[in-house]
Amino acid sequence: MRTAALAASLCLIAGGVLAQAAPAAAPAPLGPPRAFAGYSQPAIGAAGCHMVSAAQAQCVIPAMTAGRYLIEGSGTSTFAAAGATQTLVVQIGGQRCAAVQNKAPWTSGARTFKVDCVVSVLTDRPLIVAVGYGDEHATKDPRGPSLTLRPLPWEGVLSAAPFVPRQ
Repeated sequence: MRTAALAASLCLIAGGVLAQAAPAAAPAPLGPPRAFAGYSQPAIGAAGCHMVSAAQAQCVIPAMTAGRYLIEGSGTSTFAAAGATQTLVVQIGGQRCAAVQNKAPWTSGARTFKVDCVVSVLTDRPLIVAVGYGDEHATKDPRGPSLTLRPLPWEGVLSAAPFVPRQ
């Protein structure tokens, strides 16, 4: 029992020391780190995006881009019949970033459904980012789905994934 109490105390002390020793982090810079010299992280404005149809919008990330981006997609429909649903799929290059469906009860009027995802990009060629929007028992807004990309600061982490080791 005393060993467990001692171990718990040491963990609390170590946690306190680590918290005190950690310097205040400076805000992460916008744009790629020096390791990606020659690349940039441009803003992707309305000029880089267009509506393909009432079910799809696209943006182009230019060649020689390195950076993190927040992709925001949305679609709007008007209720037409019971069981109305909405679906959004976001793809960048050949990879799916998000695929979500809104089955929340909906009985009348227009409803906008949104999805966000964050991507880290390092590309020598242009990349197409697309949002696909579908609905059932509803009528799509003829203006089509919306798609925006916003540059995010680099945090210095290239990858992180949780896992539970074999116990």
